[in-house]
Amino acid sequence: MSKKKALLVLNGEFDLNKKELELIIQKEGIDFIIAVDGGSNKLRKLELLPDLIIGDLDSITEENKAHFKKKKVKIIKHPVEKDQTDSEIAVDYCKENNFEQLYLTAALGGRIDQQLANLNLLEYIYEIDLEARIISDRIEIAIIDQKKKFLAKEGYRLSLIPQSSTVRGLSIKGCKYNLINQDIFRSQSRGISNLIESEQAEVRLKSGLLIYVLEKLK
Repeated sequence: MSKKKALLVLNGEFDLNKKELELIIQKEGIDFIIAVDGGSNKLRKLELLPDLIIGDLDSITEENKAHFKKKKVKIIKHPVEKDQTDSEIAVDYCKENNFEQLYLTAALGGRIDQQLANLNLLEYIYEIDLEARIISDRIEIAIIDQKKKFLAKEGYRLSLIPQSSTVRGLSIKGCKYNLINQDIFRSQSRGISNLIESEQAEVRLKSGLLIYVLEKLK
């Protein structure tokens, strides 16, 4: 049985055009599109309809709000003063509605505090037993807790950033700088700016959490 998948369009920098976004939706088999507050403005520019708009609605324009209401898009409004970001509220909605794989776009750029919160949101998603990837035109970001294979990514830059204080038993193969059973630490920059050199690269670790940043170089 296939997993339910949702695309979350956040309010950071958005570098995908309509064709690219539709291709991702088709390729990944995404079932549901959620505009997280100001993400709805980005979808309006692309002339795409979300299945849901959620958040405190302090970023969506009144014109776009009226447009989506006319199109019968479901809107869930939360108070402006709250203990969660709109993105976290959207993730909780996905959990409550049995989505298992999440794709986050427009999660980078813009306000630095929101960008950091979105990166840490990956760990929250992991903690509630969902899978997630941040995607953009050239960048993919996600968590590794045991192993990850990268296929047909030769020439991509790969950075590994400890999310836990220590990542133990890290092994890397298929890259310019490979490792065998090494510990790396969040306070150091050991895993930054590697380069995939093989048709298949692999990262394995014995304990801890890593955030990987996979970047297609120009």
